[in-house]
Formats: sequence, structure tokens, C-alpha cells
Amino acid sequence: MTEVLNGVRSVDPGAEVGFVNLQDAEIKSCIGCETCMKKHIAGDYDFRCVHGVDQDHFHFIEMQMRSADAIIVSAPAYNLLPPGILIRFLNKMHASGDYRKVTQSVEACKVGACFSIGGTDWTDYTPNIMRMITMELVGVYNGVIDSVHFDFLNAFQTVMLSPEVTERMHQMGVNVANAVNYKKETGKNAEYVGTEGICTYCHSNLLRVDPDGSVYCPQCNVKGSVEVRDGKLCVSFTEEELTKSRWAPYGQDLHIENIAKGHKKAAIGIEDIKKNYNENFKELVSEYRIGFPALNK
Repeated sequence: MTEVLNGVRSVDPGAEVGFVNLQDAEIKSCIGCETCMKKHIAGDYDFRCVHGVDQDHFHFIEMQMRSADAIIVSAPAYNLLPPGILIRFLNKMHASGDYRKVTQSVEACKVGACFSIGGTDWTDYTPNIMRMITMELVGVYNGVIDSVHFDFLNAFQTVMLSPEVTERMHQMGVNVANAVNYKKETGKNAEYVGTEGICTYCHSNLLRVDPDGSVYCPQCNVKGSVEVRDGKLCVSFTEEELTKSRWAPYGQDLHIENIAKGHKKAAIGIEDIKKNYNENFKELVSEYRIGFPALNK
């Protein structure tokens, strides 16, 4: 990450750069109360997480992101996935007031990039999730202009033995700085220059095959057409299908609509929910729950 920031400053020596290490931060886990979603459905975007803005470091980091032109995300691969602290941070993004609302457009989104490091070659999930996390933080996939993953760098600081990696990281910084300048000059997002994937929208290298044989990008939920060319599987997505991506305005509106339906159903049936829980589950929840031993701190 230091080399990425060096790359940014090689293009713009006056650039303000900063490195937030989530391992140094305290981020309280989302408790699934759905309060932030209820507020958003009602149009209240001033709301902050029930934990409060001064109860952990989430709000502080959010403010850093709000003021940034670009956000670069990095992580090692743990069990095929980014570490839990990064997922925990992402889980609280709905409680970030209007942060997503003001970034979910080509005009307002930030420039994004991401990279990850794995210990072996079992990392097919990690790069896709890293791009998705970065997209969530910058606003839209069109804002993510670079991404790359490196394997076989598991031991601490092994990357110091791989000049090709640090060179690529420096180039990522250059790409980000150029993309920021391009956006300021044109109002448009720069072209994606990272590792290509099957999906032309999210650059995922994953596919979902439904029982009827239909093929989809599992991250975008867009249907593709499959054919074999010169012994290689090729998947194409029409522009019409890509507009229905779960991350495009169509998908975002549909997501909120479906969430609202779920909350409406719960609100209408609240008395039946309480009655069913109290009569059939309340005592069993207490009976089945396993207690934890006291910790010797």
C-alpha cells in the first residue's frame, strides 16, 4: 500500500494520502437490528448506527472516505475470503447516513482500486469480493479502475522479495492518480485497467448455472449467453442485461423495494410474530443457548 501511495505522489506530488489500518481500529459488529434500513426506506439519511458515532471508529473512517477523491482497498486472503474486520466494516455501511446515496452515480462516485495477496492459488473468491467491497465504498463499479491479486506471498513481508509486485503496486497508484485527474478534467470515469474477468460489469471470474441451464454472473445477477470458441468457453452479456445488474440503478431500486416489502410484512404481522415467538420459541431459545465461560483477562 505504501508503494501504491508512492505511485499516486509520483503523478501528483502534492496529493494528500493516508493509510487506514482497520486492524488498529475498533469496529463494533452490526447486530442486525435493521434500524438503518428502516430509516433509509423512510427517507431518513441523517441517521447513524445505533452504536453511536463515538462508540467505535467507523464514523471517523467514514469521514475520511467522504473527503477522499479515491479509495484503495487491500487485504490478505484468509480462508478464501478477506479478513473478518474488512467484512465487519462493510456490514456497517448502511448506517453511514447518505454516504451511498451521494456516491451512487458516475458523476458523484469516487475512484477506486483494490489488491489482495494470497498464500496459495486457492483464491478464486477473494479478488471478486475485493472488487465488490471497493465498489460499495466508491459508489459504482464504473468507479473501480484497477484491481489485481497476487498468490504465494503468505509469509510476513515476503513481498519484499518480489520487485514485480511492488512495481505493479506503484503502477496502481499511477493509475489511480491519473483516473482522479481524468475525472476532474472530463467528469467521466477512466477505463478499467485491472485484471479482466468474465463479467464486463464487475469483472468477476465466477459463473452461476441455474437448473434450466441459464448462465449468470452471480455477483451482478445478469444473464449471459455462452458459446465455445476455439475450445474456450466464452460468455457475453448484452447492454440491456447489464442495466439490470443488482449494482446498477435498476438493481439498487429493486433491492430497496424488496427490503421495504419485507419490513411491511413484519410490521403488519407484528402481533402474530410476538404471539408465535412467546408461545413456541421464547423458552426454547433460553434452553438451547450455550453460555460462554468467563475469560481470564
